[in-house]
Amino acid sequence: MISNWKTCQLGELVTFTSGGTPSKKKAEYWNGSIPWISAKTMKDEHISTSDLMISEEGLKNGSRLAPQGSILFLIRGSGLFNGIPICLVDKPVAFNQDVKCINSISEIENKYVFYWLLSQASTLSAIVGVTTIGAGKFDMDVIKRLEISYPEKEVRNEIIRIADAISDKIRLNTAINENLRLQAA
Repeated sequence: MISNWKTCQLGELVTFTSGGTPSKKKAEYWNGSIPWISAKTMKDEHISTSDLMISEEGLKNGSRLAPQGSILFLIRGSGLFNGIPICLVDKPVAFNQDVKCINSISEIENKYVFYWLLSQASTLSAIVGVTTIGAGKFDMDVIKRLEISYPEKEVRNEIIRIADAISDKIRLNTAINENLRLQAA
């Protein structure tokens, strides 16, 4: 029953961590084994790799690691005008300054927050602002004040189970369609 759900501000349930970009002038920071995520990498709901890789030195000198199970949320970039990239981290990845890593500091599971954020796509699209260079951006104070409702743990687990099943089916159908497209080419 929805009347039993609690409501609070998103910022009360999670932390938002900024990423960074190691200096591109230092070759030793790049071409390592750590996937480095930027807006152009955030194409799917799940993320574990990237075309760009950084080294341990690059991680220590300019970036940050998003742990498995955390959420990556694009907060700045022209891509925000075409959708709101939100990814669940399947394997630890580094990320740049246009992305925030979200992690629960409460009893609410990251996956519940992830699916809730996905469900808020139209609300999020409506509050995208514009930078001085014309790129999209979020005001993090506004994001932290978004009201999130959540039920008791058993109901959250059922919501997560159903959302996972739907997400898995979509990923499987996408893979099948891509395979069929490649076979037809």
